[in-house]
Amino acid sequence: MQGKIFLFGIGPERLPFISTRAAELLPRADKVILDQDISDLAQDYIRFQCEKNKIELLTLAQAQSLKNICNPKENILCFSKAETWGAKPTLPNFLQGESIITEPLPSLESGKTVLLLQKEGSLYMEIRDAAGSARQKTNPLSEKRIVVTRAKTQSESFVRALSQRGAHPIEIPSIRIEPHPDHRGIVEAIAGLNAYDWIVFSSANGVEMFFSLFFRKFEDMRDFGGARIAAVGPATAECLRQLHLQVDVMPEKHTGKALAKAIDKFDALENRRILLVRPETGSADLPRLLEEMGAIVDDIPFYCTLGESPEVMENASFRAEGADWLTFCSASSVKHFHDFYHLPPLLKKFSSLKIASIGPETTKALKALRITVTVEANPYTVQGLLDAMEKYEAEQRSR
Repeated sequence: MQGKIFLFGIGPERLPFISTRAAELLPRADKVILDQDISDLAQDYIRFQCEKNKIELLTLAQAQSLKNICNPKENILCFSKAETWGAKPTLPNFLQGESIITEPLPSLESGKTVLLLQKEGSLYMEIRDAAGSARQKTNPLSEKRIVVTRAKTQSESFVRALSQRGAHPIEIPSIRIEPHPDHRGIVEAIAGLNAYDWIVFSSANGVEMFFSLFFRKFEDMRDFGGARIAAVGPATAECLRQLHLQVDVMPEKHTGKALAKAIDKFDALENRRILLVRPETGSADLPRLLEEMGAIVDDIPFYCTLGESPEVMENASFRAEGADWLTFCSASSVKHFHDFYHLPPLLKKFSSLKIASIGPETTKALKALRITVTVEANPYTVQGLLDAMEKYEAEQRSR
C-alpha cells in the first residue's frame, strides 16, 4: 500500500459491516476520512483503530475544508455508507477526479466473509442467503491470547493475521536483527557477484539485509549478475519474488540438507562457486554439505540475531496472567525468550500454555529445553503456523 486512496463501503444502511480487506488496510493508513452517516458502532471501531495506530482521522467536513487533502505519498482510507449489499459507497465531492480504488460491500451472492464491527474488535460473519441474513463464523483462534516472539521489524503481518482471526496478539519480541559488524567479507562478496554461479539465501532476513547493502553500492538490479538463486523456504522465496527475482531452487522440505540436495540435482555442484548469505549463528550443515558435493563456498554472515533489551521484552500482564499460546519462529527466538522468561518454570506456572513452532530447527531448540511442542507448522511458514494452531483449536472444540 503506497500512496493510494481507497474508498470502502460500510453498511448496509446503518449496519456496521465492512469487508475484511478494509479492516486489514486500516492500521496501515496515513489518513482516514470518516462519513458520520455510517453506523455508530463502525465509527467507534474506526476511531479506536486510528487512536491505537496514531492515524490522522478526519470527518468528511474537515477533509473537504482542506485544500491539499490528497498527498501522493500518503495512503488515505475513506469510509462511506453503502445502502445495500454489493452497493458501491458514495464518493465524496472533494474526491471527484482523483484516482480512487473503490471497494463495495460484498454482494449476497459472493459468499464472502465480512466483519461485524464493535468498538474495540470485530466478529467474522458469513453472508448466507438472499434475504441478507448472516451467521457468525468464529475463528478457532478467536479470543485466544497469543504471544508473538518475532523481531518487531518482522511481526507486523503475523500480528495483523492474528487480529483478523479475533485473537489477542501479545507482542514480546525476543530478538532483533542487526547488520554483521565485520563488513569486509560482505563488501568483497557484493563487489564480486559476477564471479558466483549460485547465491543461496537461508532466510528472509538474509534477503532483506543482502539487498539493503547491495543497493548502497548499486543503483540497478541488473548489477546482480547472472547467478542462479536458491531459497531455503517459501518465506525466503517470496521476499525474492517481491524483488522480481526468479528463484531457481526451493526444496520441498525446508532444511539446509534438502536445499543442498536440490541444488545439486538442478545443477551438479562440482567446482561451482556459491555465495551463502546467512546469519552469524547459522547452522554449519549447509556449507559443509555444499563443500562435500564439490562446491566452492563463500560462507558469509550478513547479519546478527541479538537478544532484545529487557525493557522491550518485559510484559507484566503476561507474567501475571500467562497466555493461550507461545509462538516461536526461529531457534534464536527460543533461546533469547528462555534467557529472559525461563520456559520450564513458566510452563509449570501456566499449565495450559501451548507451544507453536514454525519448523524443525525451532522445535529442536525447544526440545533441547525439554519443552513439549503442541504444534509444528507444515509448511514451515507463518501461514502454516496459523493453520496448525487453528486446526488444533478446532479439534479441541469438537471434542
